[in-house]
Amino acid sequence: MWSSQRLKAPPSAQFFAALMVTGDGFHQGAEEALSEAFGPLDRHSPRYEFSRFSTYYDREMGGPVWKYFVTFKRLLPVDLLVDVKLQAEEIQRRFAISEKDGPRRTVNVDPGYLTGWNLVLSTVKNHAHRLYLGQGVYAEVTLVFRHHQWEALPWTYPDYCSKHVIDFFTLVRSDYLKRLGEANSVSSRV
Repeated sequence: MWSSQRLKAPPSAQFFAALMVTGDGFHQGAEEALSEAFGPLDRHSPRYEFSRFSTYYDREMGGPVWKYFVTFKRLLPVDLLVDVKLQAEEIQRRFAISEKDGPRRTVNVDPGYLTGWNLVLSTVKNHAHRLYLGQGVYAEVTLVFRHHQWEALPWTYPDYCSKHVIDFFTLVRSDYLKRLGEANSVSSRV
């Protein structure tokens, strides 16, 4: 007889958002909107010049693009990824500038989540290595954690392979495992 006990919910994940902006600041408005939707933010990575890795967004956003990551303080269920991505799309629309050729983003918000084993990004673009989640949202495993380190996959974006990004997500993973342990400790006492 097949046991329904085999079907278990995964542990919650450490959600984050990659924010891309032009200029020399952070995007306080987008950060506040993310916090209102999904709770307080926790960590901020250092900013880096994304345009050194790719100029894909330079024209649309009006100049060299800088990128940084923020994490959410509380762990969230992985099946919220679609909702988080849809909210990110709305935040991008809210801060877009109307121009004669159409709206221009002033911030690009790309959410994802991290577990002890992988880092997953959400996207609205389909590709051979992406899985459809629903409502126009796809997901891809971008990094895997093996042999005590993050490993890139053939499709991993070059900036996710850079030392400062790997170092940041190693720190975030450590935070996550500590929080997960605390959550499991609390739930086992209840």
